[in-house]
Amino acid sequence: MSNAQDSRFRQGLWPYALMFAAAFILASNHIIGRWVQGDMPPMGIGFWRLFIATVVLLPFAGRSVWAKRGEIRRHWKLFAVMAIALGPFGNAAVYVAYHFTTAINGGVVSTVQPVATVLITFFLFRESITRVQTLGIILATVGVFVILSRGDLGVLAALKPNIGDLIMLAAMFGFAVHNSLLRKIPGDFTTLEILLSVQCVSMVVMLPLYVTETIIFKPMPVTWEAAAVMAWVGVGVAIIAVGFTNTVVLSIGANKATMSNYIRALLTALLAVLILGEHLELFHLVAFMFVVAGVVMLGRGRRARPA
Repeated sequence: MSNAQDSRFRQGLWPYALMFAAAFILASNHIIGRWVQGDMPPMGIGFWRLFIATVVLLPFAGRSVWAKRGEIRRHWKLFAVMAIALGPFGNAAVYVAYHFTTAINGGVVSTVQPVATVLITFFLFRESITRVQTLGIILATVGVFVILSRGDLGVLAALKPNIGDLIMLAAMFGFAVHNSLLRKIPGDFTTLEILLSVQCVSMVVMLPLYVTETIIFKPMPVTWEAAAVMAWVGVGVAIIAVGFTNTVVLSIGANKATMSNYIRALLTALLAVLILGEHLELFHLVAFMFVVAGVVMLGRGRRARPA
């Protein structure tokens, strides 16, 4: 994709359409994470997901990324931090967390990402948010909590943090750091070039963790089911969803884009109904109204400028 074509996908209504599509794909990733928990090692999923994505992207962006290797070397610290944030502290940590915590706990902790993004963009770039956007975050958070508590706030009051919750918290800050630093990448990099560059570095970071996990914990299973899962997370999640998310962040800013977390939470609940056999109840509809109102309010707020 050329710079001109890439820029068109960062304008108008396209970012919001891409936000919804990315949220849907990432919701499916959470369903998969719960489904394969215990059967597939988390670092293995994280590494092979990056490997598959890299192999698929090489024919499309490999030559142009190689031509920009000088820029990547000049900004190696930036790419290294983003790679660590996206790989072990982001994607893989989510799979690790579900070995120790429940879906409710993990879901509640994952709502920290918007707050983490706001804090990081404030401290790094002095980027503030408007009152309308703040109210949007609050409404959307209420909606997600309604979903996670199944309409019973007593469930939330009884939550007790564990090591899985802390790992999930690290994962959300990892994603927030990655998204916040996207703006620091030189402007002549296209979305595909950003994806390939960061994922290649992240794969190098993940390799020793994957090898250690294989020796100490368990290797990746060699089955058709594992191959199907990795094909989806490698192409659908690592390329399409992350690429769409990067485009949205570069278009409307990290603070607005982080609202996709709430859309993802809703879609995860809906997919759970369709795939895992859970029942759609009144609290789902109440939560949906809160989240939609929050997303609309955040979207209508202007993109924040540095304070």
